[in-house]
Amino acid sequence: MPTTRARGRLRKLLDDRKLGRAMLVGLEGFLDGFSPPFVVLVGLLLQALIGLVDAVTGSFAVAVFYLVPVGLVTYARGRWVGTIMAATAATAFLSVDLGTGVTHVEQAVTYWNWLTRFYVYEAVVILIGPMRDVVRWEREVAAREAEAAEKLRALNELRAALESDEEGRVTKVETVYELLQAKTRAEIEAATRP
Repeated sequence: MPTTRARGRLRKLLDDRKLGRAMLVGLEGFLDGFSPPFVVLVGLLLQALIGLVDAVTGSFAVAVFYLVPVGLVTYARGRWVGTIMAATAATAFLSVDLGTGVTHVEQAVTYWNWLTRFYVYEAVVILIGPMRDVVRWEREVAAREAEAAEKLRALNELRAALESDEEGRVTKVETVYELLQAKTRAEIEAATRP
């Protein structure tokens, strides 16, 4: 039997998951308001800005900041565009390394660094890519569940309108007028009760 402390942790974890899901839905809604080329352009401009900051700061490690535009564009536009953004981010990082003299074109380590950075950014793409699909799928499932619940409610009302005997034969069918009248009567009685 879980303790009160464990229940509290579980409740916090579930609340955090709801918050994370709400953030993803909010991000999706925000990004859907823009055209696909605009989101990609903003991602490229953000990468250029990060590259500029990287070139100006010198030894300050900004590799992790390249993940932001890669992740945003991947979430907004899908895995293939995210892969292109990952390659662009690795290339921007390589350009800064070459421009600041950290590595040189003749060195094999330059290309090895590009490849490893690309793999890291691509790993983020692979992790983030399915998130939007899952959020959309959850929204579709919720809509289908709501539709099914409405149909079930209508069927239950219809079943309540039919009376049958022990053998399953229908003995009485209430008319729609009788159902509405009974519902209205019940609402009036509920409203007039103290």
